[in-house]
Amino acid sequence: MNVFTQADAYVIENRHLFVGGSDVPTILGINRYKSQYQLAREKLGLDPVEFRGNEYTEFGKALEPQIREYINAINETNFQPATRADYSRHIRSNTDGYDEKNNLILEIKTHGKNLDTRPYIAQMQLYMWHFDVQAGWLALYERPENFYIEFDADRLQIEVVNRDDDYIQKILDAIETFWIRCEYLKEKPDMTEQEFMSVGQNELTIVAQQVEKLELQLASFKKLEEQYKAMKDKLYQLMEEYDVKKWETDRVVITRVLPGKRESFDSTRFKKEHPELAQQYIKVSPTAGSVRIKLKEAN
Repeated sequence: MNVFTQADAYVIENRHLFVGGSDVPTILGINRYKSQYQLAREKLGLDPVEFRGNEYTEFGKALEPQIREYINAINETNFQPATRADYSRHIRSNTDGYDEKNNLILEIKTHGKNLDTRPYIAQMQLYMWHFDVQAGWLALYERPENFYIEFDADRLQIEVVNRDDDYIQKILDAIETFWIRCEYLKEKPDMTEQEFMSVGQNELTIVAQQVEKLELQLASFKKLEEQYKAMKDKLYQLMEEYDVKKWETDRVVITRVLPGKRESFDSTRFKKEHPELAQQYIKVSPTAGSVRIKLKEAN
């Protein structure tokens, strides 16, 4: 089970290190205004983020609180803006409304005549996963031609969007592949969009890259374990030298365990001295196929 936290100041100040709901349509290839390659270059700081808002976004900002207040009043709901973050996947979800009691999220969109709800539904699937809810309300408000910012209930319609776990998995996989591509782009900033999109196109490549990442983490953990063991040995020697039996702090209790004896069965000697008897107790079990991984030494 995933554990998420409320997004803190770090997430807000480092938005470029996270994929947000508005990035999902781009990563899925259903955003006609930006490509995944362009998004990656912006996330890595290779290209400036030039968009600073326009009359459409300003209209949306003005209407969003009015729409949310109206929906809460009419339906006796308690939708409030909320943000959560998954630091391991570098994902943040900033929903227009979360009602914990009714287990719902709310996404508010102002739109023109040509309405395509696919990007909105993709965002909502990510939010439903992040907030662990089964459904969400998509509030669609049609903009007037004069951008009049006084709320008009006749322009609002609400659609119920149900959670789709298969679609959510597709989104999470796409985000993971996106970050893998970003790592390659970071190493080779001049790669073309075709080269960028070719990274991780097949399942074998994606899984192999994931295993490589985990193997490197395990290697660092092994080094940490070696350091930990060495420090434990040193600590035992000092506790023995100063005859300290217990060391206690607010967070840990360290007890010196005196040397003792442990019995074990010498199977190697038994097989050598009683080969026929040992053969009677040999159990043959099938083993699964596996891969052998070896890290290359750094040059």
